[in-house]
Amino acid sequence: MSEEDLQQEVSNCNWTEMHAAPDRNIKDDEADGAAEKEFIDLEAEEGKKRKQIATKSEMWDHYTKIFDEGQLVKAQCKYCSSQIAAHPVLNGTSGMRKHYNACKSNPHVESKQGILSITQGTSVGTWKFDPELLRSAFAEMIIEDEEPFAKGEKPDFRKFMSVACPRFTLPSRRTCTRDCVQLYFEQKANLKLFFQEQCNRVCLTTDGWTSPAVRELYDCDSPLY
Repeated sequence: MSEEDLQQEVSNCNWTEMHAAPDRNIKDDEADGAAEKEFIDLEAEEGKKRKQIATKSEMWDHYTKIFDEGQLVKAQCKYCSSQIAAHPVLNGTSGMRKHYNACKSNPHVESKQGILSITQGTSVGTWKFDPELLRSAFAEMIIEDEEPFAKGEKPDFRKFMSVACPRFTLPSRRTCTRDCVQLYFEQKANLKLFFQEQCNRVCLTTDGWTSPAVRELYDCDSPLY
């Protein structure tokens, strides 16, 4: 190979390297950009607070949430102030439900144990909460005292009953009306049965009076037997 041919070949190699270098630089830049895109700031992700999931259990109506560093850990009973473990992953609401059914201060759970009571003129007995019996006694009070059917909706009376017997739900005016009508038919049937089986003679007395408010005449019949 002559000297001229050797110089020509060297110049060709230099030209190839000069034009190929930009391609390598472009590829290196693309690789560096891809690496920057794949980079994740772990410290920033760890610094974000985890969003609390809304509680759906009805048990939380009877408990107060207790948090530790933003994490729900315990629940405090609203009736006896006892604290129950309530971590959403480790505990759940099973312990809360168990305490709710066993809490002695819970007014929403019917106690199976009777309470000693002393009535004037009688011996010592036991009392047990009976909502049906209380509704019947409430209807008798409405009839005998001539109270309005909306007596159970009066704010002051509801406040008094919430202290005297918080487990008893006062009836509305519609419920009270149905209870009074039902009590009337029951007493009517008992009276007919009494007349048929045990009473042979009945005397009726009448009394008339005029209401000064509405100027209407009323007639009252009283049976004597």
